[in-house]
Amino acid sequence: MTHPASFFHRGLAALVLLLCLAGCKVGLYSNLNEQEANEIVAALAADGVDAAKERQEGNNWQVLVDEGRLGRALDILRAQGLPHDRYASMGDVFQKQGLVSTPAEERMRYIYAVSQELSQTLRKVDGVVTARVHVVIPANDPLSDKIRPSSAAVFIKHRPDVDLRLLAPAVKEMVAHSIEGLTHEQVSLSLFEARRTADAAPGTVPGERQVLGMPTQTAVVLLVLLLAAAVCVMALPTLLRRQGLDWRTWVRRQVLRR
Repeated sequence: MTHPASFFHRGLAALVLLLCLAGCKVGLYSNLNEQEANEIVAALAADGVDAAKERQEGNNWQVLVDEGRLGRALDILRAQGLPHDRYASMGDVFQKQGLVSTPAEERMRYIYAVSQELSQTLRKVDGVVTARVHVVIPANDPLSDKIRPSSAAVFIKHRPDVDLRLLAPAVKEMVAHSIEGLTHEQVSLSLFEARRTADAAPGTVPGERQVLGMPTQTAVVLLVLLLAAAVCVMALPTLLRRQGLDWRTWVRRQVLRR
């Protein structure tokens, strides 16, 4: 029969292995700038998920989290629209190039640039998680009597605790005044509430490090109790032998007394 000491050593090795695995960090997002990495780390810390940033080549950064918290970290960032979309500015779209663009290409680039600029502006509104503006500027024939009006469709996903319906007229006005030939009636606005993240485990504190799905302090206490129990199991046969008893006989007696 296996000696109790072997159980103790095996149990200790298993606990150490589990704790080591629980502390393994995996990459969550990479190729970020430092501001994006800081925003992600701060958002995760506010929801009780420990994360760290690490510099990569050049000015790129990546964010690391515990492997066991990867799923929750992704849920938190998805609900908050992080990392933010990268929008192109007018200067990025209309960079000086050697080739001459056709009027159709210039028109498409202009529509794209306007959409990007408006999307970036709406993203700065408090409570907005992500924003998209889809602009349609028809290519009207100057010789035709029929003029097709411009139109725009605005998509906004916002935090569940923010009501943007009161801002709907202001959003439509801003978009209408940003595009030539666009009227307030030709702007459609769709507001969507971001999905709420699952609540953190009861008793956790924001920013508290987690081990095996529980606070580190709780995990350490449980580990100490398990080790103390293992030591007692090891010492029991020795104490019984000193009293002239066999530990198997002692166990049977305890069972019969009950």
